Amino acid sequence: MAHTSRRDFLKLLAAFSANLALSGFWPAHKALSNGGGNERPNIIILLFDAMSARNLSVYGYARRTTPNLERLAQRSSVYHSHYSGGNFTTPGTASLLTGMYPWTHRAFDEGGLVKRDLADHNIFSLAGDEYYRAGFSQNIWADMFLAQFRTAIEEHIPMGTFKYADKFLDLFMDQSAAADSALLYHAVDQFLTLGAVHPWPGSLSLGYLNYLYISAHSGPDQPSKEYPFGHPNNVYYFYEHPTVMAGISNVVQKLATQTSGALGYFHLWTPHEPFRPRREFVNIFPGITIINKPHHPLSTTTRSPGDYASIIERYDEYIADIDSEFGKLLDRLEQSGILENSYVIVTSDHGQLFERGVEYHTTPLLYDPIIHIPLIISEPGGGIHRDFHAPTSAVDVLPTLMYLAKKQLPKGLEGRLLPGFGGTEDMTRSIFTVEAKENSAFQPLTEATISMIKGNMKMIYYTGYKGAYRNQFELYDLSNDIEELKNLIGKDQVAARQMQDELLSALDLANQPYAKNK
Repeated sequence: MAHTSRRDFLKLLAAFSANLALSGFWPAHKALSNGGGNERPNIIILLFDAMSARNLSVYGYARRTTPNLERLAQRSSVYHSHYSGGNFTTPGTASLLTGMYPWTHRAFDEGGLVKRDLADHNIFSLAGDEYYRAGFSQNIWADMFLAQFRTAIEEHIPMGTFKYADKFLDLFMDQSAAADSALLYHAVDQFLTLGAVHPWPGSLSLGYLNYLYISAHSGPDQPSKEYPFGHPNNVYYFYEHPTVMAGISNVVQKLATQTSGALGYFHLWTPHEPFRPRREFVNIFPGITIINKPHHPLSTTTRSPGDYASIIERYDEYIADIDSEFGKLLDRLEQSGILENSYVIVTSDHGQLFERGVEYHTTPLLYDPIIHIPLIISEPGGGIHRDFHAPTSAVDVLPTLMYLAKKQLPKGLEGRLLPGFGGTEDMTRSIFTVEAKENSAFQPLTEATISMIKGNMKMIYYTGYKGAYRNQFELYDLSNDIEELKNLIGKDQVAARQMQDELLSALDLANQPYAKNK
């Protein structure tokens, strides 16, 4: 099938996006009810980075942060106990895209990639060329996966396509950088930047020049009437939510014109920090009670509960801001008729933690706010509202997408079909989350935190850390202690022993292929 080149498409897209963003014009006509002639349903994945289910009103949060997600939920399957594969972007995204836990796909360090012999085991490759596949990410670590899987993606949309204004690092974001995001990350984040991801750049002189340049050209970074905390940015460039969502809408509408089905993966930076809501969303929420939780020995700060109040308020406002633009995107897709033949999947790669001395998600801890993430799936043409409460995992998304695409499930999957889409709710199943950013991807996991959830019970295992956390377990009953304040490890010894044995057996099995590397 003939189609425009990526370069030509991006030129047209940029021009069209700018025109739409300025004029507010959207196609008045409706597409055909089958999405423009597609023979199979489209699959649209929208991932909102660092969005904790705990802060979403669609999951019962006290502040009404997500009225538009609530609107989508009315016609969707909603998963109330859905968990990430990790507590930051790399393992969380890789688990969703491969259907495997971090201890299998091995992308668990900062900027890591999927194990080479598993690189074809991803949603794009497994969907096959019957689908027209597109991917876009505002997060460099997720974009590295799109580059790694590029042979199975027709449209890898460069990370800076919908930017508002450049930063110094944009000098490196050309077509060649889009083709090799790993090179961009290692050359720029680790060598040139000052205080972005690593505290010191490899080149002090270039790092200092970078600092001086940003200091002299930081207009969008300064407070303004519309953006009292400065423009949203993702380290590499500034952006605005309306422009990004307009661009995504244009891409989806273009995908829907394919004669085959389309698969689109869109990884948005918001509501990842820095939290920079527009003025209309500032101070819109009443105060809430912040629970005082003890400082964890593995945390790195000494913040008190009162210190977290303003941070959480900004985070909630930022969620409300992006939810508002999501609502407009939903309207556009509905008006164009694309939703009549499309699955829409809304999820995240991980959450955030504002407690126990932790701010954001740079931590070895795996408490629920940082790994409990949203999952909402809307079916073509709309459907009934369904709630599922049994624990599910990000690794379940890939097998479910294969089921929706009528594809045979490949071997090696650690995920299952989601309930409502070929699977059933199972309170006896165990699901895992793995944090091992300090561990070599080529060695057994010896410094890691592992969470295992089985029904309402949750065990957290710490191994390889200093002091008491060289070999430590915690056990919580989430049905009676959702805040994870009552460690039952010494009280419910039968449940503790059973879960310890299962968790350690699973870890031992995952470590076996790497035992020879010790």
